[in-house]
Amino acid sequence: MSDFESIYTDKQRSSKIKKEKKRLAKIFENIDARKRETSEKLIDEAAFMAVTLDETRQIITRDGIVETYQNGANQSGIKKSSAVEVYDKMINTYSKVIKQLCELLPEEQKNAQSDPAEELLRFTSQRR
Repeated sequence: MSDFESIYTDKQRSSKIKKEKKRLAKIFENIDARKRETSEKLIDEAAFMAVTLDETRQIITRDGIVETYQNGANQSGIKKSSAVEVYDKMINTYSKVIKQLCELLPEEQKNAQSDPAEELLRFTSQRR
């Protein structure tokens, strides 16, 4: 197994998270003031996950979906890569967070807004 090499520097990652947070904050700016604190925390998490998913996807593209392992002298093989496992779990969590944010929207905006699944599909397709 090779040493891990990230895609983004800490500065790039922070910048991308900040940009994504602004984008999400604009989408969800009409959330009721009573729900604002909850929405801000969810937006923070969603922004972090969006950037992390993008980076993880690039790592998977670079390193592949499987990796070799060595457990002691006699046990080795191929397994699903750690990046794939991270991506798999995080994409599900991201979807749930976006759904929670959409549920906080006022009714009139919910009707005008696409559903969380469409948002998720849009997210994954624009990262290619």
